[in-house]
Amino acid sequence: MSIKGKIFKEIATHLETQVPELIYIDKERGQLEKENELLVPKPAVLVAFLRFEWSDIGNGVKEGKGSIQIRTAIENYAESYTGSIDQDAAISFFELNEKIDNALEEFSGDNFSALKKIADEDDLDHSNTIVTVFEYETTIIDDSKACDVNMIKVDAVPVVTYANKKDFPKKEVPEGGFYIPM
Repeated sequence: MSIKGKIFKEIATHLETQVPELIYIDKERGQLEKENELLVPKPAVLVAFLRFEWSDIGNGVKEGKGSIQIRTAIENYAESYTGSIDQDAAISFFELNEKIDNALEEFSGDNFSALKKIADEDDLDHSNTIVTVFEYETTIIDDSKACDVNMIKVDAVPVVTYANKKDFPKKEVPEGGFYIPM
């Protein structure tokens, strides 16, 4: 499976478990702009991969830095103006958007770093559907073309033990230095 396909599935599965109110999660393909042709069940989340800048790490592995766009679509016919009898219902979409954002912020997977929200805005031209656009920054590691198929990705943490130089004979310790056993 492609790396972006794998990441899409991880995000969709995570949202399904963390935000059970969602009834539709899909790859963004302009569905909300074609609502007269295609009905999108709501509440919905649409996922798009925006621009990624790629660099070669080596051995066929590439690192891409960029962002993933999340569009939420929530149907809402209530009025939010001050004094409205259904104002609380009208602004309830804020709660669902916050729940979606909380589920995604710092979420990471096998091939992508923790998502970090860098922007959000309302998309205003959708009649009785409230659309909010979130953008999350992440780094993708694409190892699908790696030369060594037996590679294991690890976050190596070096173990360094410092010894006090007074515990060693003077001739073994350089002036002002310290000893690191290897």
